[in-house]
Amino acid sequence: MAPVTRLAVSARKPDASPTARKRQRGSVPGTIAGPTAMTICNAITAALKQSCGKGPTKVRAYSTHDHVAVVVQDMLTTLERTLLQDGHEQMVSEARQVLTERVAQECRSTIEQATGRRVIGWQTEVNPSADRAITLIQLQPL
Repeated sequence: MAPVTRLAVSARKPDASPTARKRQRGSVPGTIAGPTAMTICNAITAALKQSCGKGPTKVRAYSTHDHVAVVVQDMLTTLERTLLQDGHEQMVSEARQVLTERVAQECRSTIEQATGRRVIGWQTEVNPSADRAITLIQLQPL
């Protein structure tokens, strides 16, 4: 199995220890760098904000050789939270899944420019009760 590299973006302060700095500088052949991950996270956040009126407050990207996984947290709107409280988790999940194709279309060219590789697959799993979603983006193999 290919190693997974944590790439980027968090609202938390970065760890300033020498070990953490060394870990952040190291790169694995075939993975994408921090600025690229930041571009991807920003594109997904902007697309979600445009579509839903609110973007996630926590976004992180991870990569392997041919995939990028983006985890978004704290993404639900007030309306969606209300629906969840009233037991409509399936409805919220289905609505978010419908938006997946729109987000994919809006972000595809940005991701392709940032990585220098064509996007050949896009899959999103939404977990409304955890207020989290994960998107797996498949890139054209090197």
